[in-house]
Amino acid sequence: MDRQLLYGLVVEAPFDLHQDRAHDDRGPADVTVVTGPGTAQRTEPGGRPVLRHAVAGDPWYSAWDLGAEGFLLRFHDACDFEVSADLRHVVLRKADGVDPGLSRVLTTGGMLAFQLYLRGEAVLHASAVEDDDGVIAFVGYSGMGKSTMATLMCAEGAALVTDDVLRLDRTDDGFAARLGATEVRLRKGADTLVDRFAGRAPGRRVSADARHVLQLGAGARDRRPLRAVVVPQPDREGGELVVRRRTGTAALFELLHYPRLHGWVDERLQGVHLRHLAEIARSVPVLVADVPWGPPFHPSLGAQIGRSVAAASERPLVGAEAPSR
Repeated sequence: MDRQLLYGLVVEAPFDLHQDRAHDDRGPADVTVVTGPGTAQRTEPGGRPVLRHAVAGDPWYSAWDLGAEGFLLRFHDACDFEVSADLRHVVLRKADGVDPGLSRVLTTGGMLAFQLYLRGEAVLHASAVEDDDGVIAFVGYSGMGKSTMATLMCAEGAALVTDDVLRLDRTDDGFAARLGATEVRLRKGADTLVDRFAGRAPGRRVSADARHVLQLGAGARDRRPLRAVVVPQPDREGGELVVRRRTGTAALFELLHYPRLHGWVDERLQGVHLRHLAEIARSVPVLVADVPWGPPFHPSLGAQIGRSVAAASERPLVGAEAPSR
């Protein structure tokens, strides 16, 4: 069994979770995953729908509340996760003909994100890094450059906090980031960033969903303060880096655009998530960054991002969008 500490949860599974946060405490796990017989996914279960998301009209993932039987989280044409009512036990059932590696990617990503939402935690669709001053989170849709931005900063000496899923804990004066994934999953082209890690090149592999994975390790510290949330906007015309700060409702609306799981139809869960985002928008600087995009990426882009985020986060505000270069 692989046993890891991910997003503040001790997770145990009978397969490699591909993480570097091994947890040696032999107490009961918060989430135990086992594998079961395959699933045909021909019919919907009974129960109350809580989540429905489709892409171009095709169902992508769905979830149902089955009462005392727990929950069913379905990634269509990939796998089902049967989650117990107390959220502690998960049965993974793979669809016929699907690479087992894909269901393992979904275990540490979508399934654990679903767990965090059900547990009432604050969740961002974010990759995050730690530097000397705290944690910077990069938020956005898949393909907007969250992992790329995190990798650029890690190449400059930052430590990876998580990729793709970020759990936050409320503190007296803001939010603290919990440690998550120790790998970043990059699209083809962005994997060339490995060349920036001179003398300390990270491990590499290709995931079941054809992402280029860099293994950046577990050097970050848990529960470090979140000092900024950044929404990267790739500028493929090669402009300059410009960082603008959002305030008030504009900051909240920015965060609302990028949930880790789309399509919630459960009003209670929607309300909890909205309250978390409102608190984050009030207490943490929310920034939008126009980023000159590659590959190739400018050699000093990672350092520029760090300086611009610090400047935009700390200066007095004048209006909702004072730019920093």
